Amino acid sequence: MNPSPSPDFALLSAVDITAFTGNLFTRTGSISAGLFTKKVYEDMITFLNGRGMSSGNDLPALLLASSNFGTIWHVGIDANDKVEVSSTHAFRIKFNSASTADGLTDVLGIGDSFVLYTGGATIGSPRLPYKVTAPYDWERGEIVAFSYIIEEVGSGTASFTWNFAGGAQDLIVACRARGNADIDDSAECLEAEDLIKHAGSDIRWYLDNNGHVKCSYVIAPDITWDNDDFRNRLGFTGSETVETVNFYSVITATHPAPGVLKPTRPYQASHLSVENVSQARRKISGGYTANYVGTYITTSLLFDLDARLDTVDLYRHFTDKFINFISEGERINFYQVWGDSRRTLISEDVNSDQPAHDLVYTSSRNGYEGRIRASLITKEYELAYPSNLRRRVPVRMRLEHL
Repeated sequence: MNPSPSPDFALLSAVDITAFTGNLFTRTGSISAGLFTKKVYEDMITFLNGRGMSSGNDLPALLLASSNFGTIWHVGIDANDKVEVSSTHAFRIKFNSASTADGLTDVLGIGDSFVLYTGGATIGSPRLPYKVTAPYDWERGEIVAFSYIIEEVGSGTASFTWNFAGGAQDLIVACRARGNADIDDSAECLEAEDLIKHAGSDIRWYLDNNGHVKCSYVIAPDITWDNDDFRNRLGFTGSETVETVNFYSVITATHPAPGVLKPTRPYQASHLSVENVSQARRKISGGYTANYVGTYITTSLLFDLDARLDTVDLYRHFTDKFINFISEGERINFYQVWGDSRRTLISEDVNSDQPAHDLVYTSSRNGYEGRIRASLITKEYELAYPSNLRRRVPVRMRLEHL
């Protein structure tokens, strides 16, 4: 369960790249619109990274590559929503607080003291004989870097440091290998196409905690934009400066991504409404006959939109770069907890086939965490300030669940 009682949230539209043609940008090779056979993506996260990491850069693969003992390693989320690290060999693990990496945090929730293995793993295939369950909650949001010390226990004294740098969308995406073919996987995405054209490079595309597109890379040239409309669709101006973070080159879009709304405050209210649709007729003899059509669940959402006198100004981003992507009936994703990209799940759908938490679903707070996949059914927005101070504006939306 997310430890914050009032977490950040975000709203993301679908991404349609049908209108783009020709070369989009160039490093050594050109990324052209023709490389994408898929034209419509669930949202910007799916378009950028396919909700997974490239082969060898997912956390289980990186852990195995870092290790000097154990033949198989696995990292994932267990049924209690804690990080589980497992191995073929007995071990213990702790956060490497002595590391000097930029943005270093205890992403997994391990802590500064060694945590010793317990019994066999509960997740992963095959189920490995030794596991460590993180005692604390894992970190929601963008991953920048982490470092852990892992030591052999019992038959030897080997040890190694497991480092991660270069950034990732969140822990869920970092644990997932792109191309796993589950319901959230999109093997074709911007990151995948960029890597195909630049084999041997390490390139990451993702949204940061402010809703801006970020690209980090090593062993790859900087970007030259060939299509201004595509550049603008990602929020870049063409004047961004490349930074260096933990030996990675990093470029961050100046503006929030169009179709992405990431307010600075938690939402004010969110509740459900239910519509039961049927066709009913009274019988001559009394009583009714009915033809059930369906039950439709809607989230009614109230939040404050940041405006000119706030820490960021999203007022015109909302009117010009967000709402035009989600007209009535269009797809929208409501991330109830930003940094947890899993689908929401109600507790009554948990069973022997579907655990309460994994890398696709979370049932935290009985459906009030995770992302809600929906269609927007609001037509009009009155963006009136509640006072003469142009700081924030209350916004109401209705999202019909898919």
